[in-house]
Amino acid sequence: MSKKKLTYKELQEKLTQAEEAIEALRSGRVDVILGENCPLVIKAKHFEEESKKLNAAIEQTSDWVLITDRDGTIEYVNKAVERISEYGREELIGKNPRIFKSGKHNREFYKNLWDTICSGNTFNAILINRKKTGDLFELHYTITPLKDEEGQIHHFIATAKDLTEQKILKEQIEYISKYDILTGLYNRKYFAHEIDELAEEAQKQTVKFAVVVVDIDRFTALNDTFGFEAGDEILKRAGRRIVNSICAECKVARFEADKYGILLSDIENPEDIILVLEKIRSNFNNSFKIDNEDVFLSLSMGISIFPENGNSAENLIKNAEVALSKAKSVRLNNYQFFEEEINIKTSEFVHMQRHLFHALEKNEFIMHYQPYFDCQTRELKGLEALIRWNSPKFGLVLPGMFIPFLEETGMILEVGKWIIRTVCKQIKTWINKGYEKNIVPVYINLSSTQFAQKNLMDFINETIEQTGIKPEYLGFEITESTFIEDIENTKAVLESFKQKGISVNIDDFGTGYSSLSSLWKLPFNNLKIDCSFIKELTSNPDNTFIVITIISLAHNLNIKTIAEGVENELQWQTLRILKCDMVQGYYFSKPLSADEIERFLKS
Repeated sequence: MSKKKLTYKELQEKLTQAEEAIEALRSGRVDVILGENCPLVIKAKHFEEESKKLNAAIEQTSDWVLITDRDGTIEYVNKAVERISEYGREELIGKNPRIFKSGKHNREFYKNLWDTICSGNTFNAILINRKKTGDLFELHYTITPLKDEEGQIHHFIATAKDLTEQKILKEQIEYISKYDILTGLYNRKYFAHEIDELAEEAQKQTVKFAVVVVDIDRFTALNDTFGFEAGDEILKRAGRRIVNSICAECKVARFEADKYGILLSDIENPEDIILVLEKIRSNFNNSFKIDNEDVFLSLSMGISIFPENGNSAENLIKNAEVALSKAKSVRLNNYQFFEEEINIKTSEFVHMQRHLFHALEKNEFIMHYQPYFDCQTRELKGLEALIRWNSPKFGLVLPGMFIPFLEETGMILEVGKWIIRTVCKQIKTWINKGYEKNIVPVYINLSSTQFAQKNLMDFINETIEQTGIKPEYLGFEITESTFIEDIENTKAVLESFKQKGISVNIDDFGTGYSSLSSLWKLPFNNLKIDCSFIKELTSNPDNTFIVITIISLAHNLNIKTIAEGVENELQWQTLRILKCDMVQGYYFSKPLSADEIERFLKS
């Protein structure tokens, strides 16, 4: 005989009896286990344990769980409902889900919801609800009717996933895909997308536009000096200055580090571009305040034009970067338009790099020496040691083409040691030839990487001792950006040089970040005025004033001045009038081989 199935109502009555029996047992009444209550107690106890597990799971889930009765009155909410809606449980029990109504859905929407679940079907939709605070939130709802054994609906259970966090995450991902986090400008990828979009339109309308790649000169030194936090602030402010220099339709991006991209739309000729570039440079004439210090930044820029220099973002950006490299190789604070010849030279350089790795071991490096003279008497006062790469394949290669690569790969350390050894040996050779009474200091350029080496002074002392020359025959040149990177270390190294009798020049003065407060503390012997100021010395009053100021500053600090890049008599005579101490340049002598220098040492 088959066992009769209990109706839902009968099951509820049995469970009620079981719960009463369990409560009676807890109070000490053992008589309840007699008769038919005994199996009920056992079943109810098991049901209670399973119910606890289920309830714990529902409470811990991050999904929204809400149960209403047949009429829609809320009977249960889990912790997720409280967290998401910001209502307390006691505020929701006994209420209707209309408490979450946002006004974002019309009457038809709710009618469809109610008709669906009342007909026994599951309802799925995204609902926009309102929190207790008034803020909106999105949920992906699934509302399911609960039926008894006779198919009658007695409750509804709503489960939902909170889409608000997913939406925020999606928005963040979309933002990152387009914008640079630090500056809020476009990133390189989206900037390229904008170029390609514009190129497609420009092709149809036969209009031109330009891509400019901008690099902040010597930013690494500034970053190292003032710290990354100050550096990041400078990058943001520099970006804003660029944006404020261009038209509203033009686009600005930050590529990486201190490099930016500018998209100049609808240009007619190069003069239009130059006007914008000059406006940008003008906006950078004002200093940036860092730690109560005035810091002046300069920019180097490379320009490519659509369609002459490329018809895609990839080519236009690449060619603008090639032009940028060319601009920086000439001098800082410069701009350069792309030319096909530059591109060919750049491709050649990539090929050259492979051969450069073996240049030292194959003895392909040689040294040349460029003299500098007393500005008044033209008496020889010093020599600058300049490395050359005498490549069997590429001929005589100037340092501007390979020094950056040596620094990038770290090869500069070994090559730098080779230079110091070679110069010391050459000085010894000149002494052995009888020129000692006319020997002048030979100055070697030190990169920031070399200057930061802990054992630099030990190596120099060792080399001087091995070659047997006097320390005063040796000198070094360091740039502003090198000595400002670590003032305390610079001071310690320069004091060691001074005690040894080794002279030190500041190279390229006027193009970097040095300030009076740092300059007067350091024991320099000579200050070299950058050739960019000498080039327009007699034609640009601003440059004349700058040179006068530099000479006056140096003399007040008991530092002598050397003017670089003197190319004609007018420049020389002007420098004589301005009381510059020494001069160097092609007007007096180009860089010469060691043998050719001997004619100066004989006199």
